[in-house]
Amino acid sequence: MSDALPRPSVLLVDDRPENLVALQATLSPLDCDLVTASSGAEALRHLLDADFAAILLDVQMPELDGFETARYIKQRERTRDIPIIFVTAISKEREHVFRGYEAGAVDYVFKPYDPELLRSKVAVFVELWRAGRRLRESEALQRAMFDSAPIGMARLDAGGRIAAVNRALRDTLGRDEADLIGRTLDELTHPEDRGLDAGRRAELLDGGRGRYDVEKRLLRGDGRPTPALLSHSVVSTADAEPALLVQVQDLAERKRAERQRELLIREQAARVQAEAVSQRLRAIQRIVDAALAPLPLDRLLAELLRRMTEVLGVDTAAMVLCEEDDRHVIVQAAEGVDVAVRRVEFDPAPGGLVQRVVHHREPVVIDDVAQAVELGADLGGQAVTSVLAVPLLLEESVMGTLIVGTLFGRSFSPSDVSLLQVAADRATLAIERARLFEREHQIAQQLQRALLPERLPSVPGLRLAARYLPGGAGTKVGGDWYDALALPGGRLALVMGDVAGRGVIAAATMGQLRSALRAYALEDVGPAEVLTRLNRFQMLLAEDSMATVVLLVLDPQSGTVRYANAGHPPPILLDGDHEPVFLDGARSTPLGALDDALYTEATAELGPGTTVVLYTDGLVERRGSTLDEGFARLRDVLAAGGHEPEELCEAILGGALGAATSSDDVTFVVANSPVTLGSSVALALPGEAGGLASLRTMLRRWLVEQDAGEQEVHAVTMATNEAVQNAIEHAHGLTRAPFEVQLERDGDDVVVSVRDRGRWHEGSSDDRGRGLPLMRALMDEVEIDALPNGTTVRMRRRVVS
Repeated sequence: MSDALPRPSVLLVDDRPENLVALQATLSPLDCDLVTASSGAEALRHLLDADFAAILLDVQMPELDGFETARYIKQRERTRDIPIIFVTAISKEREHVFRGYEAGAVDYVFKPYDPELLRSKVAVFVELWRAGRRLRESEALQRAMFDSAPIGMARLDAGGRIAAVNRALRDTLGRDEADLIGRTLDELTHPEDRGLDAGRRAELLDGGRGRYDVEKRLLRGDGRPTPALLSHSVVSTADAEPALLVQVQDLAERKRAERQRELLIREQAARVQAEAVSQRLRAIQRIVDAALAPLPLDRLLAELLRRMTEVLGVDTAAMVLCEEDDRHVIVQAAEGVDVAVRRVEFDPAPGGLVQRVVHHREPVVIDDVAQAVELGADLGGQAVTSVLAVPLLLEESVMGTLIVGTLFGRSFSPSDVSLLQVAADRATLAIERARLFEREHQIAQQLQRALLPERLPSVPGLRLAARYLPGGAGTKVGGDWYDALALPGGRLALVMGDVAGRGVIAAATMGQLRSALRAYALEDVGPAEVLTRLNRFQMLLAEDSMATVVLLVLDPQSGTVRYANAGHPPPILLDGDHEPVFLDGARSTPLGALDDALYTEATAELGPGTTVVLYTDGLVERRGSTLDEGFARLRDVLAAGGHEPEELCEAILGGALGAATSSDDVTFVVANSPVTLGSSVALALPGEAGGLASLRTMLRRWLVEQDAGEQEVHAVTMATNEAVQNAIEHAHGLTRAPFEVQLERDGDDVVVSVRDRGRWHEGSSDDRGRGLPLMRALMDEVEIDALPNGTTVRMRRRVVS
């Protein structure tokens, strides 16, 4: 386990900047990071996925005061144990103090405070955090070592019942953990072998014997007996009752187990000798540190090879790794480059060094390559004299071979063999972890990309654009997501959300929330009701999982925006004539924070030229600057104005994010109600009659822009409405299959094209058959182009006399 621990963090919460500066100055001598928040809501956002050693909390703050914020913190299992110190200037009356302690505080400090006293109190909690972190890491490492041991192991309690089993034993017996915990070994033993070691077990527990071995037939999950060697030993500590540790070896693989046991004995002897030398201990620790480093696979391999070369004092080091499809690749550290490797396809020579190591699963030492030509054939022409190779063992399989060599003759000692095997064991676990991480990242990335919308919907009177950039250079996928959904009546639902955490779990949770929100939104309920239902759905997903979501419903026909916010950064509205405005109404707690969270709605105007921007916190948070500075950067970019949605997206990336790389995902959506629709408009509309009103409104607006008179506006609108109704009824059979409408100005004429992608059939309305004559009567020209894959109705009318 590495001695290096992450620096503890202390959260400072106060709505007055001068108070935060004073607290930072007081606590700056402490060995910890100081994180500031200017409101209770901002503090709760910091606590979504960050860990803090202590929280210094002001009592008097707008919106969420200190007492309310403390109650929210104590309601979450993840944060309820963080010490809270109230720092306040309010009355020292007993009821205020008692209220602070009732809210969960561990201390109540009044201003003006003694800096030395406050610093000493916080220092205690910082050191407690460090001690707890070391303890948790030690326990986690011990559990991982037990479960990853290559031999089957079980720990028995004082009553002889199984208290813990590792993966190797579960695989040997073909049983899951639930089938083993709580049972005695005799219950898992063939009836004829039960009780064979009862006397020796009693002696072992009484201290009359150190350990003993016994051969028994254990019963697999399918009832078949398997011969095994059970090695019993006592594990005891000063503050716990003695317990039995049983190691189980499958005797069907006796010869292999005996070879491994011999290697283990030699390794243990060499390790005892090596541990007497501090330099060798430091060498082992350096390799372990490299193996535990969270690096991408190639950088991990390069670092491991470089450190092994230094530790063993050799000239070259390489790994031959088994890839998919029985391929092999040889990996070497690139010369002169600290963190790079060369990969070369490799075909092991029959009977050569690699095949021998893999087949026998044991080290091979070659003192003189010239005297062992058949083994040296796998060295790829390297000018080495002496070679040491060990297997990369992963449970029951061999991942590859680790090879080191020297240019001049050298006799590798048993200590060298032991050290390199230890390094190989750590490297094997590290390589497998890195491979699993890369596979998980690919799965999560594919899942997240698949759940984000492939394209944004087309809604009359609105233009959309969006951007998604994975955080941390794409090393791990997060839970940011957005969605845009066309609703009945020509409305548009815009969603922006952020699931706490990263990786496959966050991406999967995001997908579940997205699907649920779509279903609720299509039921045509308000944004607040959608978030209320979504909060209940979130509470069913996981006990300690939260997400922030903001939902807006844009209605171009009525010129309104309805929205509700579950703890997400507020959207921004620009009306073209004024400064950007944050839509900070209707804000409430994140999803999953409270069982009975209350969500409300707010409204805003959506006139021509209005732009709405939704975003996640990755756009405004940047290392080394405050959240207010991030909001200011975004506001300045938007205030410049004059951009189409796509152009505005690029301006936001350049101005708000710049050359900085965010450790979090960056996601935002821009929706714009244009001042003018232009000479050409293309729409893709769902095949439902509810959207016709919005289409007619947008069409009248466009015709007025084209200088059409009242009579022309009425005629073109009625003819277009008839053509669209025919497409919905006759071509798509009243389904929601989309159709296209194209509006164009051609000289003095306007041209309207309605294209469906269905096959026409007779409708059911009483006035069927009247649509085409009506269109011909209202328009100057009507052309119908009917093809097997759809029909296009093109209509033309002069609007300028």
